[in-house]
Amino acid sequence: MPPQAGDRSGGKAGEGPGVNLEGLRAIGRAEKWQLDYLFDLGFQAWLVHIGVVAATAGVLVSAHPEDRWPLLWCVAMILLSLSLSLLARFYLRSPPADEPSAQRYGAAHTGLTALVGITWGLGGFGAATGDFQTLLVYSLALGGTALGAVSSQHVLPRSCFVSLWTSVPLLGLAHLFHDPAFLGAVIMGMVLLYAAILSILAIRMLRFMQANLRLTRSLDARLAELTQMAAELEGARAEAVEANLSKSRFLAHASHDLRQPIHAIGLFAACLRDIDLGAEAAQLVGSVDNAARSVSRLLGSLLDISRLDVGGVVPQPEPVALGEMLQGIARQNADIAAANSCTLRIVPTALWVEADPALLSAMVQNLLSNALKYAPGARILVGARRAGGSIAIEVVDTGPGIAEKDFRRIFDEFYRADRPAVRATEGLGLGLAIVRRLAELMALDVSAASAPGRGTRLRISGLRPVAPVTAPVSRARRQHPLTGLRVCLIDDDADVLAASAMLLRRWGCEVTPFRALPGGPLGCDAIVSDFDLGGETDGLDAIAAVRAFEGWDVPAAIVSGRTEPETLARLARAGIPFLRKPVHPAELRALLTGFALDAALDISGEAVRG
Repeated sequence: MPPQAGDRSGGKAGEGPGVNLEGLRAIGRAEKWQLDYLFDLGFQAWLVHIGVVAATAGVLVSAHPEDRWPLLWCVAMILLSLSLSLLARFYLRSPPADEPSAQRYGAAHTGLTALVGITWGLGGFGAATGDFQTLLVYSLALGGTALGAVSSQHVLPRSCFVSLWTSVPLLGLAHLFHDPAFLGAVIMGMVLLYAAILSILAIRMLRFMQANLRLTRSLDARLAELTQMAAELEGARAEAVEANLSKSRFLAHASHDLRQPIHAIGLFAACLRDIDLGAEAAQLVGSVDNAARSVSRLLGSLLDISRLDVGGVVPQPEPVALGEMLQGIARQNADIAAANSCTLRIVPTALWVEADPALLSAMVQNLLSNALKYAPGARILVGARRAGGSIAIEVVDTGPGIAEKDFRRIFDEFYRADRPAVRATEGLGLGLAIVRRLAELMALDVSAASAPGRGTRLRISGLRPVAPVTAPVSRARRQHPLTGLRVCLIDDDADVLAASAMLLRRWGCEVTPFRALPGGPLGCDAIVSDFDLGGETDGLDAIAAVRAFEGWDVPAAIVSGRTEPETLARLARAGIPFLRKPVHPAELRALLTGFALDAALDISGEAVRG
């Protein structure tokens, strides 16, 4: 146990060596840590003591060649020293398991050191029978061993004091015996003063040891507390991370069910827009469609950040024509720019880069959406430029800019500036956070510069330039009538199936809807299937079955809200176009138009060859 407040070896620090009752108790007391320290030093110390005894015995034998007592003294001292050395060795090899056992070792040590002290003191009387030089050498040897006893035994005060006060006072008496005159008395007084000084030194060294022990134990206790706190914090952090990942995994896996009703609303609204409605009804349909798109955008942001959290996004780099991509993004945002009174201009460019086209397009779209929302009425410029050995895409607006207090946090998740204009704007504060995450995923840099009242510049840099690639015109940009295109439509959700069938029929398609796998050939020109069909069979299986019935690779597309990496990998390996719910009707129409154009080209080619 740590020493208590009252466990002192003498007076308070800074006071003289006054001895009180508590001090006497401290001198007589021996805790196990004191004995551990004592015996750890004792083995080597007593071996050194044997060397000192042997050298001193040599001097005594040469000074008293006729006497036997020097040899007897030497043998007694060596036996006592060996006993103490072996006592320390036994203690260290088999440490006592409990306090009483350790105390018996301490009592044995004190008893043996008392005998050593007495033997040293009696030897002084033998040396005093010779000349003063012999007594002087003996005094030096005893004084050195007394100092050594303080350095090695101060941790056990009773052994230290017994060793000092059984040997040094007898040495003083030996000097008085050698010279009973004034000089002998002075030397005796000096020897006793030496013993007192060594005693004070021993007490101060013990106090230092006790203070060091208290400090060590306090630090150990504090370290244990900090270690426990660190473990608790790590546990809490791990729980928080796991909870966040569980949330993200839930959103990623639930994305299909979350997107399904929004997808159906968008399809029904598209069908209603094609009907000749009154002005008020058309306005209501437009409001419903805008609300569905708004919910779709918010949900898309949440699902995108969740997919990034769980590692559900894997870049698939390929050559990308920046000019074509930026023009496509501008066309998609033309209506929003007009609604916000913004002037949107794309700087023409012939640059190509190697990047994932979908992820890069999403980054630019988020930057542009940010400018359109927060800089109404501004001029917005989007372009690409060379920056050293790489290429950068910039979105620059002449809007109100970003306040300094908000600028440091614009890439933080869910952060929105506390301004009326921002609060009145739809959003979750995830757009720029998604851009930053995607930039890290594709080893790109994203940065911003802004000045209040002078606009904002957002930049994606680090894109690797590549040579242009000759590629066929994207299907999504071809235009061809869909009248008469026979479509096999598969979806297990009745509302989505009905809405999709109604929309395709209004485009002129001949639709055969199914909520499960068809049972035979249909004579279809295209297949549109949901991925999840409510059983063990999925959309890829359904497409494979229809193609087997038809006897040829019917053009097909998968529509789904699933975002798991394994599902996306399966779709990529199958080479089947994938539209993510909620699908904008224009995307679906463009894809089916591409199928119809391909079919027309195939028929034309066969006619020419015939």
